[in-house]
Amino acid sequence: MSNLQLKLEAWINDVNRENSFTIQLIEKFLDGMFSFIKWAGIPFVVYLLFEISKW
Repeated sequence: MSNLQLKLEAWINDVNRENSFTIQLIEKFLDGMFSFIKWAGIPFVVYLLFEISKW
């Protein structure tokens, strides 16, 4: 239990720092999600425009 508490305290200290490793990982993950949604969404919107123009 003590080991878990020490790890949790180290993680909390990391999150509270200005150049936090945890925050950098979350930032990279969110940037990747945004890029994926953007590049996967553009062809889908083009497809929808073609389908709507067929009406």
